[in-house]
Amino acid sequence: GTPKFSQSEFDTIWPHLRVLARSSPDDKLTLAHGLNQSTLYQDTIATAKLELDHNISIFHDRQVIAMTGDGTNDAPAL
Repeated sequence: GTPKFSQSEFDTIWPHLRVLARSSPDDKLTLAHGLNQSTLYQDTIATAKLELDHNISIFHDRQVIAMTGDGTNDAPAL
C-alpha cells in the first residue's frame, strides 16, 4: 500500500533532524512538504519544551532548510 504521512508524527521528529545523507528524492520531497505544512511554531508549549529540554529553537514562521541534489529526479523537492 501507499505509505501514510502523519503531520503530527512528523512534527515530533523534524526538530531533531540535522543532516540526512543519501536521501531519495521522495525523502527530500516529504521533508520539504512536511516543513511547509508544519504549524509546530504555533504551539508555544511544545516550542518552549524543545528549547528548554534540547536547546532547539523553532522559528516563529517558516523553517529554513537547505537541500542539494545530483540529478533531475531531485527537481520536485528542490
